[in-house]
Amino acid sequence: MGKTKTLMMLALLLLSAAPAAAKDGFYVGAGTLFNNIRGDTTAPESFEAGNGPALFGGLGFYGNFAIEAGVWKSKHPAKPGGSANDLEAGTLDLKILFPIHESHIEPFVLLGAGSYTIEQGRFTEHGKGGRIGVGIDIYLFPDIALSVGFAQSHITFRSNTADPDANITSMQYSISYHFE
Repeated sequence: MGKTKTLMMLALLLLSAAPAAAKDGFYVGAGTLFNNIRGDTTAPESFEAGNGPALFGGLGFYGNFAIEAGVWKSKHPAKPGGSANDLEAGTLDLKILFPIHESHIEPFVLLGAGSYTIEQGRFTEHGKGGRIGVGIDIYLFPDIALSVGFAQSHITFRSNTADPDANITSMQYSISYHFE
């Protein structure tokens, strides 16, 4: 009964949301993301996918574009015999919005780059790489949007002996406030 009531309340909230128009101007947001790391820099069998907080801010213009900067950190617990990992990132993205006429839902595409740091036990590696992503903004109120997005990052880490690569698949849930 509790799940049904929660789903009904969420559906009512989404259906009663104000129609959106991609907003120009400054916005800020916070959320949580889930990361899955694969590649040369890690042993996939030694740690789990991780999650952590995300903060971001952006500037929308022309109703279809935004420049968005974000920072986030995810913790990846160790499997037996492995070591835990922490992944930190700072990203800068171009967010291309596709507003749907008289709708409170706006699909988007992200194109950007980031700077990443991964800590495994006593070792720290720094890297840079590009990202691409997709998602939707759902305006619950005229100035408040709920976002769900997926991104793929390809990173090259710099080290003394080799330049290992990693691929990060991220799923992010966030809420943002758009200033007038």
